[in-house]
Amino acid sequence: MKETGTHALLGGILLAFFVVHFSNWSDAFVQNLDRHHKYIPKALNEINEKFHNELMSFSKEAIKFSQLSETLVKDEISQDKLEKGYIELRESFKKVGFIIEYVDKEAYDKIINGAPLLKLEKKVADLAVLEPHGFQVLDEIMGSDLQATETRQDLVKEAELLSKNVKKINEYLQVHKLSDRHFFEAVRFGIIRAASLGITGFDTPGTLKGISDTQVALKNFDEYLQLYATELNNVNRIGLLDEIQDILEMGIKLTKNEEFDTFNRMKFIKNVINPAYKTVKDIHLALNYETIDEVSRYIQAVNYNAENLFESDFLNSFYYVSLEEDSTYAAKAELGKLLFYDPILSQDNGMSCAACHDPQKAFTDGKTLSLSNTGDALERNAMTLNYSVYATSYFHDLRAKRLEDQFEHVVVSEDEFNSSYEEIIEKVSNSEAYSKRFRDAFPHRKTIKFNDIDYALAAYVMKLNTFDSPIDQYFQGKLKRLPKSVERGFNLFTGKAACATCHFTPLFSGNLPPLFIDTEAEVLGVPEAKQEPWVLDDDTGRINNGVTQDVAKFYVGAFKTPTVRNIELSGPYMHNGVFDTLEEVMDFYNKGGGAGNGMELEHQTLASDPLNLSDREIEDIIAFMNALTDSKRFEKPKDLPRDFEENSINERTF
Repeated sequence: MKETGTHALLGGILLAFFVVHFSNWSDAFVQNLDRHHKYIPKALNEINEKFHNELMSFSKEAIKFSQLSETLVKDEISQDKLEKGYIELRESFKKVGFIIEYVDKEAYDKIINGAPLLKLEKKVADLAVLEPHGFQVLDEIMGSDLQATETRQDLVKEAELLSKNVKKINEYLQVHKLSDRHFFEAVRFGIIRAASLGITGFDTPGTLKGISDTQVALKNFDEYLQLYATELNNVNRIGLLDEIQDILEMGIKLTKNEEFDTFNRMKFIKNVINPAYKTVKDIHLALNYETIDEVSRYIQAVNYNAENLFESDFLNSFYYVSLEEDSTYAAKAELGKLLFYDPILSQDNGMSCAACHDPQKAFTDGKTLSLSNTGDALERNAMTLNYSVYATSYFHDLRAKRLEDQFEHVVVSEDEFNSSYEEIIEKVSNSEAYSKRFRDAFPHRKTIKFNDIDYALAAYVMKLNTFDSPIDQYFQGKLKRLPKSVERGFNLFTGKAACATCHFTPLFSGNLPPLFIDTEAEVLGVPEAKQEPWVLDDDTGRINNGVTQDVAKFYVGAFKTPTVRNIELSGPYMHNGVFDTLEEVMDFYNKGGGAGNGMELEHQTLASDPLNLSDREIEDIIAFMNALTDSKRFEKPKDLPRDFEENSINERTF
């Protein structure tokens, strides 16, 4: 009986111990669950609630502004009151615009904030011209003479249409729920947009309110991010919230009461944009939320892991090509380098890619017009290959849609290589050195295929980007300071001179932010010669590129917007090499392009109004452009394969 009692007592003690500790563990487990259920959804729920509320306010402001525009026509309100209403409308838009653009990019571009230019509908069998509508069109109207009857009529029409479209967006997005990943991605795209399209005036072509727009956006980013305080505290990373708040507050201070022409964009990007872009990513990763790279099988153009808009990995070059970043890529690039400099690709073994793309001239040829295989002038000059991979269309007229598609145009051209893939493959197959390189680059091939040549050349061209110019090194923190003339020039280029509204930061090309998946072309009114009166060059450009969906009258005279990087080395300039110096180029733009110089151009995309730049300002802009010259130079291979049976091929030069 004693033993039984002892066992019973011991069992009771153990049971009590277990109950107490299980209860404590259970309470802790439940509390942990409660914490997760309380704080993980909390930020996201509040973010969605804030977005939907501000979306509703945006819709109301659009209706209000539409009504104000109607009363202005009736002379029932002052222009000052209308302008105040427009500012309130823009503020409500900037609070939600970054999310609208992220969730529905197509609607954003078509009806909310598309550029004020005619475009073609892309996903239709027939050609359909899209009339521009949205804030940029409205902004041009608000920046014009509001006393003119026609302007007021346009205002009423555009304001009413915007109101209707915002209502549609509101109805659609009110039921849409953001995830944490979506939110962080949207904020980072919003930061890119602020740097490349906001402070440059692209989004506000009429009123130039981009600086105040950016201030509203920064304040709103801060309000959203503060909602993650509890979550960051729970993972002991609350310091990140203080960090982003300090950065955004600095940005708010820098943009307060700043004028468009005097705003220091270089300082703003260095001290606000880049740090904010990095820190938002740090917050995202600290909270351990999934990223786009973890949920998508497709490569994105913008590398989400990049921390600086001027880093070499900011964009994914593999997004723009059909190549994969695998173990054979280096072998492909080495093969491509040999092929690039080898005249064996041409029929007579006398012309190589490097004939028109000299590495010492930023892969151009320094000629007004490139030369054919007979030494005669071609129709256009050679574009730089530096940074050329970052595009969705190629050649001056945008006729090729992939980097690796360009080569075919040169191969079959009677004026250039005048050859064929069959002939090239037959020749290189007779070299064991080349055959081995092809086997290394394409190990799963039994024979050399046509596109092996394309892919090898593309792999080499993909490597012609160094992002090591003084401008890059400054933003990367490798250079402490730049000459004052360069700083002034950067601020003019991205501000008063409006250069960056076509040559977008940070590529300074026509690849459109914030997604960088659309390459633009511009109608500038380039003359055929420098003699005045100027006569329009007869090259019609994009409209005759052979692409069916580019047959539109507003593409007459449209040419691809190239990068300004390494422009110091790539003259003469324009598709026809009409300008020998950067001073001549700047004079052309300063006068308003072709239309500003008296030509009749119905669809010039460059503003025809003079920029009124002084000689000193032009000098500063050129100083900035020269500071975009890369430090690294690319060299030719030491030699070419010379193990052919034919001595005439072995004796070819390069």
